[in-house]
Amino acid sequence: MAQKHEPTDTLEELESLGERLLGWVEANPVLVLAVAGAILLGAAGFGGWRAWQSARADRASSALAELRTQYVVAMGGTANDAKVPEPANPDTARSVRTEYVERFVELARAHGGTAAAALGRLEASEIYQKLGQPDRALEVLQQGAAAQRSDSPLRGILEARIARLQENAGRFDDAARAYEAAASIQSYPLRIEALGDAARCYAEAGQREAALAIYAKLQTEAPDRHLEPHIEARLKELQAKP
Repeated sequence: MAQKHEPTDTLEELESLGERLLGWVEANPVLVLAVAGAILLGAAGFGGWRAWQSARADRASSALAELRTQYVVAMGGTANDAKVPEPANPDTARSVRTEYVERFVELARAHGGTAAAALGRLEASEIYQKLGQPDRALEVLQQGAAAQRSDSPLRGILEARIARLQENAGRFDDAARAYEAAASIQSYPLRIEALGDAARCYAEAGQREAALAIYAKLQTEAPDRHLEPHIEARLKELQAKP
């Protein structure tokens, strides 16, 4: 039969352990101070890293706001305009866009991973499209998506924009995959719509099984949400086919 320990025995054991611990601390003061210092330094370092990240994001946002204001003014608008105007002279428009698109890309590179970098790449992509360079417009978005965290809603926005460009180019398989990537991000607010678009693009690409698999997922995850009537009709038609 196992021996039963009395409470007094346990208390004595704890007191003995405490005495041994205290003795070890007294015998190794340098080591103890070093460990304590490392802990404090780590805590201070984490706090400093958080502060640095916040300051970095603020600098990036300020740089983006300033650059966009300069761009709007160069295009003939005012600092308070929310929308970029279109100059009357097409040569002026092309010249300004050619100059500023590279500045937006450079800003994104300098502040990689920040929200401002993602927004800068979105702006650059729009400008490249207007310059008639769709491949470059797609490339800067893909680089931006790769630089964002996998769970970032900004990545969802970039992936959805990538999907739209792929769709415009007639690459429906690629568009569907990009829409799926956007939909996989739980924090992306339009993820359900992105799922519907992915199913639609797979249908356009002739990928019936993939389209129906996503449609089934949509009906499970959001049974009360309805797609646009023409998308819903197309998917139901595919579903009804043997």
